[in-house]
Amino acid sequence: MSKMNSDAGMPIAITLEPGTYFRCTCGNSQNLPFCDGSHQPGEGCPLRFEIKEKKKVYICSCGQSGKQPFCDGTCGVNL
Repeated sequence: MSKMNSDAGMPIAITLEPGTYFRCTCGNSQNLPFCDGSHQPGEGCPLRFEIKEKKKVYICSCGQSGKQPFCDGTCGVNL
């Protein structure tokens, strides 16, 4: 992911309803962490993911997670 906030140090905790979501990967969205279509062609495409049931998730903000878009603690965050 090209424009992640590696200085953030914390994932984005959010409760999501069932549905399909698109994680912004370019950093241009006004609706971060979600894509709003602000990206330019060739600038990276959003990361599509689905939530099957309402739950709290932790969205990676450092870009190091191997389970994108979700945080897996790679950066040292203790979930």
